[in-house]
Amino acid sequence: MKRSIIWIIIIVLLAGTVWKLASNKRTQEEQVYRHDRNAPVHVSVDTVRAIAFATRVRYSGSIEAVHEGKVMAEVPGRIVALEVKEGRWVEKGKVIARLDGDLLRLQLKAAEVQVEGLEKDQQRYSVLAKADAIQGVQLEKTELGLRAARIQLNTLQEQVQRTAIVAPFSGFVAQLFVDVGTVLNPSMPVALLSDDRSLELVVSVPGTEIQAFSAGQTVPVMIGGSGTQVNGVVESVGSRGDMAHNFTVRIVLQANKEMNVKPGMAASVRSSPQGAATLPTIPASAVFGSTLAPEVYVVKNGVAQRISISTTSRDAGRVAVSEGLQAGDLVVTGGFINLSDGTPVKY
Repeated sequence: MKRSIIWIIIIVLLAGTVWKLASNKRTQEEQVYRHDRNAPVHVSVDTVRAIAFATRVRYSGSIEAVHEGKVMAEVPGRIVALEVKEGRWVEKGKVIARLDGDLLRLQLKAAEVQVEGLEKDQQRYSVLAKADAIQGVQLEKTELGLRAARIQLNTLQEQVQRTAIVAPFSGFVAQLFVDVGTVLNPSMPVALLSDDRSLELVVSVPGTEIQAFSAGQTVPVMIGGSGTQVNGVVESVGSRGDMAHNFTVRIVLQANKEMNVKPGMAASVRSSPQGAATLPTIPASAVFGSTLAPEVYVVKNGVAQRISISTTSRDAGRVAVSEGLQAGDLVVTGGFINLSDGTPVKY
C-alpha cells in the first residue's frame, strides 16, 4: 500500500513537471518576436540629387550673418538699465540700453536758458536799433550768438536722445559687452546683433581656382561634419586678391529653417568648374554590397526595391551614380535590418 502511494506521488510530480515545462515553452514562444513580413518597415530615405560632381579642392569657412554688427555708444555715460538679454530677438529701433545722461540734461537746460536770454536781447536790440539808440553791430553780434546757442541746444538735444541706445536693425542679441553700472565712452561696444534670416559663407579661393566660381552660380554647401547640405548662390567673386593671392567668394545660403543653420558654424564648398558633369548623387550610407557590385534600395509606391548601380567617385559623404538612378528617386539610408526586396516601407 505504501509503495503504491509513493509511485502515485512520483507519477503526479513527473506529470506536473512535464506540464510546467510545456507551459514555460509556450510562454517563451509567445514572447519571442516574429517579424510580420506584411507589416511596413520604418526606414530613412533621401532624395537623389543632380549635382555638378567633380573631385576638386574643398574650401572651408564660417557661416556669417549678412546683417551683423556691434552697437556702439555714441555719447558718454553710465548704464542705468539694460532692456534686452543675450539670445533674445530685438526689432529695429528697440532700446537696448539706457545711459544716465544727467550731466547732458543739465547742459541742455543751461543751453535753453541761454537761448531764451539771447532771444529777449534780440527783441530789445531790434527795437533800439530801429530808433538808432544802439549801433547795428551790437544787434548783429546778438543774432550771431543766438544762432550759435541754438546750434548748441540742438546738439545737446541730439546727445540726450542718444543716451537711449537703440538697435540699428532687427536681429538676435548674440552678445552683450556691458552690464548695469558700466561707464561708457563714445565708440565703446554695447552689444553684438546678428540677423540669422540672411546667411552667407565667405571663403578664400586661390587665383588659380577662381574661374570655378561665377556670380549667380548655384553650389552645394556642406555644413560642418554632419553631412547636412544646403544650396547656396554665389553672390560675388572678389576682383582683387590679398597678400596671399586669394580672392574672397561670398555665397548666399538659401533660407531653410529645418536645417537649423546658424552663424558661426563651419561650412565648406567644392569648386564646381564650368562644364563639370552633372550626375545623380546619393549619401554614402545608402550604398551596400561590395565595391565592385554596389546596390541600393529604391522606394517606389511604398515598396523597397533592391537595384544594382554603378558609381564613379565619392566626395564629402556623397557618391556619384552613373547608372541605375535618376534625380528625384528615393533611396533608403537607414533601417536595413528587416529590409528585403519587395518589403513595404514607411518613411
